[in-house]
Amino acid sequence: MEILKFTTAGSVDDGKSTLIGRLLHDTGNIKTDVLETVDSKDGLNLAHITDGLRSERSDGITIDIGYKYFNTLKRKYIVADAPGHFEYVRNLVTGASNVDLMIILLDALQGITSQTRIHTLVASFLGIKHVVVAVNKMDMAAYDQTVFESIRSEYTELSEKLGFENIQFIPISALYGDNVCGRSEKMEWYDGYTLLEYLENCALNGSANSDALRISIQYVNSKQKDIAFYSANVLNGRVKKGDEVMIWPDGMNAKIDRIVNGFNEVSEAIHKDKVNMFFDRQVSANRGNIISLTNNTPSINNACLANLCWLDGTASLVIGKKYIFRLNAMELYGTVTKIIAKVNPNTFEDSVSGDCISVNEFAKVRIAIEADFVFDSHLDIHEMGRGIIIDAETYYTSGVFTII
Repeated sequence: MEILKFTTAGSVDDGKSTLIGRLLHDTGNIKTDVLETVDSKDGLNLAHITDGLRSERSDGITIDIGYKYFNTLKRKYIVADAPGHFEYVRNLVTGASNVDLMIILLDALQGITSQTRIHTLVASFLGIKHVVVAVNKMDMAAYDQTVFESIRSEYTELSEKLGFENIQFIPISALYGDNVCGRSEKMEWYDGYTLLEYLENCALNGSANSDALRISIQYVNSKQKDIAFYSANVLNGRVKKGDEVMIWPDGMNAKIDRIVNGFNEVSEAIHKDKVNMFFDRQVSANRGNIISLTNNTPSINNACLANLCWLDGTASLVIGKKYIFRLNAMELYGTVTKIIAKVNPNTFEDSVSGDCISVNEFAKVRIAIEADFVFDSHLDIHEMGRGIIIDAETYYTSGVFTII
């Protein structure tokens, strides 16, 4: 079954944890013993299904990333329930760094807030292609269509500056289940997807049918009969036994001789498979190298333009300082050579640049690496265009970037 990874984002008390609890409950993915812990004389508290930390339950807010898993007949789902408060942007970015979709919750009575803008900016900078704007607490707004349409109009105008491929607006009540897994009889004016219908039908990141094969070598294994084999992740596309491929950044040619998935030899591997690969000849490939077909190759360069979000609250990014840039399994030293512009989180307009970037700031930058590295634009191949920035002295994860 396909796996859809998504995260939720919203201001404090917009109902993120309640929404995930509702999805788990209404799809029959909560065990009886768990239900007993969240049921009380006042009714079912769905938020407690995800808020596992005692401090979260006592304070009524989510402060850590909680991962939950559920499935329907069509797909499996991995949900990252991330905090919404500005202080925890780092947690949100971490939870959203590897997802296909983000659900941004809005309180129908509060509308678009500064936190909504931050969460939208995070989704844009991370290259998340699918955004669901779930207008929650419609029960508190008497299920009024004009409230929903007003929020949709304002958000559409705001988000046009960020170039999202697809934004889906859904009016819901997570508390009562309206338009979450089942269609609401109280909002007959809405004829679009329910939230679950959209989760079941939206396209996933990456593709098994793309000509743009990208395989990341993770580990060089011991030799068998003088031929090394390679543990690798298929990031995009499809590879078959006998395919002529190239190994980057050196551009070596080879032919796929064998593919082993688990304990079984297979004829092909597709997007998201983790396999062992044998070539027909001896090659000097290393961890971090990228495999492609000969007719569709990645970019090779020692510089790129990127969007960047800085996460380090102890030290700002400094122009010219040496950092470690990790992209897939590649780790290379490099610097940010220029801040082209910082992005105003309230208007999404570019503002004047400076010589440093502080915590929770977003910017467009130029990155220079000490050696050629392999990449694609994150808009073309998500997995090949995003990475993290690590402080070379403390080895602290200081920022995330997506290649433009």
